[in-house]
Amino acid sequence: MNNSLFKIASALLIAVGLTATSFANPINGNITFKGGVTLDSTTVTTATTVLSWNDAQVQNADGDFATFTSSGRSVAFNAPWSFNSGALSNFWSVDGFTFDLISSSVVYQNHGFIFVDGSGTVSGHDFDSYVGTWSFTTQDRSSGGIFSFSGSSSVPDSGTTALLLGTALVGMSVIARRRKAV
Repeated sequence: MNNSLFKIASALLIAVGLTATSFANPINGNITFKGGVTLDSTTVTTATTVLSWNDAQVQNADGDFATFTSSGRSVAFNAPWSFNSGALSNFWSVDGFTFDLISSSVVYQNHGFIFVDGSGTVSGHDFDSYVGTWSFTTQDRSSGGIFSFSGSSSVPDSGTTALLLGTALVGMSVIARRRKAV
């Protein structure tokens, strides 16, 4: 293995080691919320913003979330919130967990229904901060302004990390062979 390839492989091993260390105590689990929303429009089809969250509460929590919160617990949401949004600190918080929004975007919006998804960083209790995914849905008046918010947080296990590292090393050796051939 030539010197530059060795340096790249060493850097990858250090990066994987740091990544594994940063996931030492991640939050694993799912949490869902329910409640009502007031939108900036009389129909979800043309709405762009949630003006207020009404009676937001935990619907279900599992994994690490279930240790600290339960169904019916009150959730504080940040308002106003634009469906196509950038970063928003403290987007929601409940029982010691906080979610900082990274971004959100509309996936589907038509016929009185909207589906928004995004990502954000969840933190709390002695867990490491972790980027998780989430989704938000609501529909027109027939639902009474009720919304659903689902979030999940999970990290790759050590086997997945090792598989990714192995794939990277194989790829690097192929690149090194091609360079030698040229």
